[in-house]
Amino acid sequence: MSNPEADRKPELNRREAFQAAAAELDATFVEGKRSFRDEVHLQHGPWRIVLDTYVVSTGQTTITYTRARALYLARDDFTFRVSPRHLFHRIGERFGFYGLLVGDKALEHKYKITSSNDRRGRSLMRDRRLRELIMVQPSLRLDIRRLSWGRRRKMGDGVRAVTVQTEGVIKEPDRLANYVRLVAATLDQLARVGGAYHEAVAEGRTYVLSRRG
Repeated sequence: MSNPEADRKPELNRREAFQAAAAELDATFVEGKRSFRDEVHLQHGPWRIVLDTYVVSTGQTTITYTRARALYLARDDFTFRVSPRHLFHRIGERFGFYGLLVGDKALEHKYKITSSNDRRGRSLMRDRRLRELIMVQPSLRLDIRRLSWGRRRKMGDGVRAVTVQTEGVIKEPDRLANYVRLVAATLDQLARVGGAYHEAVAEGRTYVLSRRG
């Protein structure tokens, strides 16, 4: 008879979890001066995906987020969000504010989807792999958005970010690896549907949003 205590895997600390996720992805683990500065870097085609954590201060407390993110060159001004449904979303639905419907009932029940371009948003969500990577997670937020004002001044408005994040320090390697895979799947689908150039973002260059080709 198996012993549940003996069979239970030991809990990893943050650094160990990031190292395990890097090994699973065949990515590069970048050790920080402190463990909370550790990162995982994955080169996926022309895009570099970075897994890390960051802290937001609310004035009275701080909140830590785990995220995977990548920059890309945008073909047009497109924003998109997948976020967990909550009470206010369900109240809004009573007044007809359903968000974007993509034909996946399970996903639409768990998450609210918003998009600046409904046609582009539906095209993005046609990718079954992308939807599966969203649904396998207990919770997350996926964003396609403009950069902050300060970064737009340096890089221009032609650079956008894909970000997957959730609150807390995630220490499950599979879950961390799937954050990175979801960013990769989103970038691939963006390129397929005409929302992203299959090019790297070069440091020190400024990109203007335009329809090239």
